[in-house]
Amino acid sequence: MKDIYQLTYKDINELFYTGKLTESQTIELKRDFSFDKNGRIENREFVKDITAMANADGGYIFIGIDEKALKVCGISNIIGNQKIEDWICNVLNDLVDKSIEYQLHQIPVNEDSTKSIFVLNIAQGKNKPYYVVFDKKSLVYIRKGTSVFGAKPDDIANMYKSSLQNDEDNLNNKVEIKQSAKGKRVQQIGQNFGRIINTEKVQNVTEVLYDKESHITDQQAKQIKDKVDEIVSIHDKAGKFKTTDNKGKFYAVTWSSIKNRYGVTKYTLLRKEDFEDCMKWLQTQIASVHRPILRKHNNSEWKNSMYSSIYAKSRNEWNMDKHQLYQFAEEKLNLKKPITSLKDLSDVRLKKLYAILFST
Repeated sequence: MKDIYQLTYKDINELFYTGKLTESQTIELKRDFSFDKNGRIENREFVKDITAMANADGGYIFIGIDEKALKVCGISNIIGNQKIEDWICNVLNDLVDKSIEYQLHQIPVNEDSTKSIFVLNIAQGKNKPYYVVFDKKSLVYIRKGTSVFGAKPDDIANMYKSSLQNDEDNLNNKVEIKQSAKGKRVQQIGQNFGRIINTEKVQNVTEVLYDKESHITDQQAKQIKDKVDEIVSIHDKAGKFKTTDNKGKFYAVTWSSIKNRYGVTKYTLLRKEDFEDCMKWLQTQIASVHRPILRKHNNSEWKNSMYSSIYAKSRNEWNMDKHQLYQFAEEKLNLKKPITSLKDLSDVRLKKLYAILFST
């Protein structure tokens, strides 16, 4: 199959109606998401499918294809008041214990682009098993053939073995190593593409060394940490953490998303050339994924968060005082009368002003 970002509506029709796109170990076709008897989407069922693929061989989920009715139908681009891509990100953050690598491609199926086919490419997990955490339970699922099953003890054991093997392979592939030989005052730092031999045992000890010329500074690292703290604080104010353990797990997931995105084991080892991109990406995540959660669960805190961010951005990067900011808002938002505070703006206009300031 070609890269999912190259798939078109024509490609989907040709693959499906010629019988080349059918369910298998690595392909799942869904007419729509699952809903309960009250019309609420069943988040857990969707996450079961995602984690089951990550715990197996990875694969593709096509949403908007009715295999039984033999029809490419598409689905709405919105779930409730969220875009599909935001909803998927939020559900995986809420119900999976670790970060899952995936790609999402949207293919419109009508002229006004209100309905689309969504193609999810789920990578085979590097850190198996992935647990679905729901209703105080942690469960593991695996895809076998075209079905999803609760993983058996042997399945789970094999997943952990697979992850350990991945860790060992990663260690062997590192270039910079640091070894302290037991019983000797010897320290070796150098390049080695094989194994370190010790008279007592064979050992592999790997440590990627910090290089001030290529890695971010302490100040830049603090800026990244502040953004992560802001993300966690948003969810905390939204009442998403029932226990400190939940909060700790969310911290871990957030850090993992950064490390996976930039291929580093520690955020302090981020390359200098990736710093600006990382900060922009985190800010985009805050604006499009995390703040909407706060708005939904704690509107007053959402407003306070927006006020603080807008004032700071306008002052530090736009060199505007409050009076200039209010004039700027009046012009950009086409207000009929002047404002004397950001509190004079509706939620919609506040969100629009935020987008204008942070998109430049």
